[in-house]
Amino acid sequence: MPSGQPDVAVSRPAPRSNFLRLTAFDRNVALILLALLALTVFTIFLGDRVGVTLQRVAPLGAARSTSSIIMQFSENMNRVTVPPQLQVIQIPTDQVNGIVAAEDAISTVSGTVTWSGTTLNFRPTKPLTPGAAYQVVLQPGATSDGGRKVVSEYRYSFTVRTPRVAFLAPADSSPMNIWVADPAVPDSARQVTNSPSGIYDFGVSPDGSKIAFAEKNTSTGTMDIKVLDLDTGGVEQVTNCADAECKTPVWRPDGQAIAYERIDLNSDMAEQLGASPTRIWLVDLSSQSATTRPLFDDSQILGYGVRWSGDGSRISMFDYRSQGILVHDFVNDSTEVIPSKYGNPGELSPDGTKIIYPEVTLVTDQATSYLQVVDLVNKTIERVSNPDDPIDDDSAIWTADNQSLIVRRRYTDDRYTRGSQIYLINPSDNSVEPLIVDPTYQNGLFLLDPTGTQLVVQRFPDAVALNDPNNPGLPQIWTLDMQTKTLVKVVDNAYFPRWVP
Repeated sequence: MPSGQPDVAVSRPAPRSNFLRLTAFDRNVALILLALLALTVFTIFLGDRVGVTLQRVAPLGAARSTSSIIMQFSENMNRVTVPPQLQVIQIPTDQVNGIVAAEDAISTVSGTVTWSGTTLNFRPTKPLTPGAAYQVVLQPGATSDGGRKVVSEYRYSFTVRTPRVAFLAPADSSPMNIWVADPAVPDSARQVTNSPSGIYDFGVSPDGSKIAFAEKNTSTGTMDIKVLDLDTGGVEQVTNCADAECKTPVWRPDGQAIAYERIDLNSDMAEQLGASPTRIWLVDLSSQSATTRPLFDDSQILGYGVRWSGDGSRISMFDYRSQGILVHDFVNDSTEVIPSKYGNPGELSPDGTKIIYPEVTLVTDQATSYLQVVDLVNKTIERVSNPDDPIDDDSAIWTADNQSLIVRRRYTDDRYTRGSQIYLINPSDNSVEPLIVDPTYQNGLFLLDPTGTQLVVQRFPDAVALNDPNNPGLPQIWTLDMQTKTLVKVVDNAYFPRWVP
C-alpha cells in the first residue's frame, strides 16, 4: 500500500451457517427428525411409566364351567413373577361389575399355570360353578424378561353360564343333525348343523366352545371329521378320509387333539380285501393346520371305543388282537392289556389311576354282566358286583371325585324291571342309592356334566310296561339333578346326548 495512505479496513460478509444454506425442504426434514427424536425419548419415558400391559384377557362377560383364565402380555414375561400377583376369586353375583376385596370373596380359585409365548393360561383345578360370578385380579409387580414391570392393577369379572346339552335329532328320520338345548329353558333347542347327508356322531371339546362331528358323504360312502365353532358358526374339516370312514371323535382333555376311529374301505381291492378293521387315529390341532396320524406306530393295534382319563395321561380302547382292554400310559410310554370277554373299552377314572369295565358271565344259561375295577398303579383287580348276585350291570361311569360310580343296573330277582335303571354305588362299602328307577322306562347312555352336579340320560318309554302298543318308544333326553334328584325332560325324539359346558 502506498505510504501516506490511511489504513482502510475491508469488510467481508459473515459466513452463513450450513443450516441457513439448507433448502426449505431440507429444513423441514431436519425439523421432522428432531420431532421424532423427541417423541422417541418421550415414548421411552412414558413406556417406563406405563410398564408391561395386557393385550388380551379372557373370558369376558360369560364363561363356561371349564373355561381357563387367559392373559396375553405385551412382552415376554419372567414367568415365575406372574403367578404370585394373580388371583381368581368367586364373588357375589350382584357385585360382578364392582371391585371386591379378597377378604370379601366367597372363595379363592386354585389352579395350574402354563405358558405359550407371552400368553398365560390359568386352568382351575375344579370346574367353575354354573351361575356364579368370578373376578380376576393381577396386582402390580410382575416383571418382564427385559426388566420392565406391571405397574398398574388389572381387574375384570365374568359369570359362568349353565351347561347345555347337545344331541342328535330327529331320531326317527334322516338326516340327523346336532341340536343344542338349555335344560333349564323349555323349548330352547336349536339346530347347530345343517348337514343334508346327516351327522353320524360327535364329541364336544372340553371347554365347550367346539363340536367335532363325523359327517356322512352319501355319494362316496365315506365320512370325515369336521369341527364346528359354536361361537362363530364356522366349520373346518380336519381329516381327509378319501377312501375311509373316519368317525367317533373323542377330544383329549387339553382340547389340542382328537382321537377317532378310522376304517379304510380299500375300494380298489374290495373283492379281494374288503374294508380294514377299525384303527385309532389322532388329529393334532395344536399347529396352524391340523395333522393326522395313527395313534400307535404298531399297525397291528386295532380296536375301537377310545376313552381318555380326565388328566389325559392314559387312553383305553378295546383291542381286537388281544381280545382285551388296551390301556396306554403316555407318561412312561407303557401299554398293558386287561383280558375281557365283554368287548367294552371300560371307563378310566378322572385321575387315570383306575378303570372300570363290565365282564360277562353265564347264570342258568342266561348271560349277565358284572363290574370289575382295575387299579392301574397297584396292579390289583376288584369286583364291584358279584357274578352270582341277581343283577346285570352293563356299564358305569365315575363321579368327579373318583370315589363313587353311577351304574346302569337291572335286577333279576323280585326287583326286576324290563329295562335298566340308574344307581349310585359306593365301592368302599357297597352301598347303593337309586337315582332313576321307573319301570316304564329303559335307560341308555348317561353322562355327568363337568361339575358333577347333573346327569344327562337317554331314555326310552317301554311300550310293554306302559301297556301302550301304539307308543313308538322313541328316545328322549332327560337330565337329573344329583342333589335334588329332580328329573327334567329336555326333548323328545332325540338321542346321543353330550354336555356342552
